[in-house]
Amino acid sequence: MLKWKRSLVAAVLAVSAVFSLAVPAAAVETAPSTTVAGMTLNTTEHDAYISGSSSRFNPGGEITRAEAAQILSRLLPYEPPVTVSYLDVADTAWYAHAARIIGSLGVMRAGESLFLPNEAITRGEFIYAVACFFPANTSVVQFIDVSPWDPNSEAYLTARAQGWVTGFEDGTLRPDQPVTRAEAVSIINRALGRVPDKSYIDTLAPFLYLDVSRDSWYFYDVMEASVSHQHTGSNGEERWISHTAMPSSMTAGFHLIDGWLYYYDPVQGNILRDTSMGNFTFDAQGHFTSGNAELDAKLRSIVMEKTNDGMTQEQKLRALYVYTRDSFTYLRRPAYQFGVLDFMQKDAMDMLTTGYGNCYSYASVFWYLSRWIGYDAKIYSGTVGSNRAPHSWVEINFDGKDYIFDTELEMAYHRKGRYEINLYKYIDVDNWHYVR
Repeated sequence: MLKWKRSLVAAVLAVSAVFSLAVPAAAVETAPSTTVAGMTLNTTEHDAYISGSSSRFNPGGEITRAEAAQILSRLLPYEPPVTVSYLDVADTAWYAHAARIIGSLGVMRAGESLFLPNEAITRGEFIYAVACFFPANTSVVQFIDVSPWDPNSEAYLTARAQGWVTGFEDGTLRPDQPVTRAEAVSIINRALGRVPDKSYIDTLAPFLYLDVSRDSWYFYDVMEASVSHQHTGSNGEERWISHTAMPSSMTAGFHLIDGWLYYYDPVQGNILRDTSMGNFTFDAQGHFTSGNAELDAKLRSIVMEKTNDGMTQEQKLRALYVYTRDSFTYLRRPAYQFGVLDFMQKDAMDMLTTGYGNCYSYASVFWYLSRWIGYDAKIYSGTVGSNRAPHSWVEINFDGKDYIFDTELEMAYHRKGRYEINLYKYIDVDNWHYVR
């Protein structure tokens, strides 16, 4: 019986944050151990063993002990007898059966009366739990932050020797830190010998998580863990033959998630990428973009700061209108010719960078922000007033009617103490003479 305890190790093969320390030559002979009850995890069928929620995987989120037990129980080749119970695990809990099975195997909370299901599981505990199902291998040098007397040291050596984890750049394992969902699937896939078929995944994009971008180090590992698939080959030569598509919970249309605007197309069963839909352009990650990465970063930051998921779309619009109206200082600049519409990116960037701008700048910032949350806003370079002063403003259509949004002119009147002037969702009935 292994003497290990549990925890999880950070993700493998990542970028800077992922482990990279080379494994020293063998220091101790391999010492095989008996696996838990003679049981190993299922390495033959490649069924999904983890899933996300509401089209998000939450890769950086911590895994609770209940979730870890559920994952491991899904990978068991058969169901062992239940011999333990826990005072804090109700019969009706979604994780009850998994907790009792994993506890009965001695993999988690062995000999304890409490399972502590909602507690974040550490790297050390997760590694121990996974290693319990595989023969021990102590043929490598221990991580520099693991004591020789650590009761889980054999599990850490096995994980390192088998290539499940390699350690952080400073040579540490950091076993007491919580493991993330991305790190967990990376470790399990390597323990099971499941190597994602990148070519198949790239071609068919079989599953959708809005928060798992294709350029993330964990993208393929998440696909491997989340999508049930049939395959041929092993030991790094895995080839997917087919997969079981998972239905998306997303509705057709725009979705603002984590400060990014996406468009879900139910016909494609995916978000739009590297294409345009009407007046909206989406990049390779599926993000709506202004075409300027620096401007995108500023716009996203504003939306995340000034709005929240509890707001309706129009409440978000109002918050962004007020932000634009009240956050900048007017600076006179030459007017553009009537009808010119090539100033938005430059003027928005200038005002967001310097804090100063004129009507074209105010309109540009609000135009981008309103589009960022899914409104098909239009911007105009025309005139206003009986004297036909050059001016710029935004219009948005609600239920077939175009409404004016004039952040700069309302700001100007408020600075004069004229707070009765309201140019948010305004219809020109007072002869302001907006001329497009």
